[in-house]
Amino acid sequence: MRRLVMLFLTLCCSVAVLSAQTTAQEWLRRLDSTLGTRYAMHLTVSVDEDEPLNGYFMVEGDAYYLVLGSMEVYSDGKLRYEVNNQRKEVTEDRVNLESVDLLSNPTRAFKFVDSEFQMSVASTEPASVVLQLVPKVEGMGISDIRLTLGVDTESVLPRCVVYNYDGTSVIIELSMADLSDSTLPRWSKQAYRAYDIVSFL
Repeated sequence: MRRLVMLFLTLCCSVAVLSAQTTAQEWLRRLDSTLGTRYAMHLTVSVDEDEPLNGYFMVEGDAYYLVLGSMEVYSDGKLRYEVNNQRKEVTEDRVNLESVDLLSNPTRAFKFVDSEFQMSVASTEPASVVLQLVPKVEGMGISDIRLTLGVDTESVLPRCVVYNYDGTSVIIELSMADLSDSTLPRWSKQAYRAYDIVSFL
């Protein structure tokens, strides 16, 4: 029993040392490698004192599908269709390819680059690491982003991302979803023929 405890402590210490020596950029590269180009996640979004919203999103290359509360968003990577099922309205627009906000463009949610962000490791634990990302450029509207990653010997996965907008925090908790029987939902105008369409194209 004592030997098992010592083995466990040694493993935890090894992961902690690795975490301390790994840069934020390296953690993001490992995250990107783990996720690949096709993945899905459950999410819970909290904003200040508002009631949290539950949802789900799936990414496949540059395309994605997101559902949050009564809202749905379809995108083929170029165009974005935001569906408000309560108002029976669809907003059609181009994808903001520069956005790193998960709710605006999930395909870029973890694609932080050195030219846009100052990156650092804020804290480490044996099974997690927190990265802080501060925009270098003006106009993003975000003061900083804190990304919590779950870490083990085989994978690095997102657990939580917090966007700080000059006093307002948007907290998104994440967990991986099973993709074994899933296909990416695609936009179909016919499926929403009874909805009003507002176009910004």
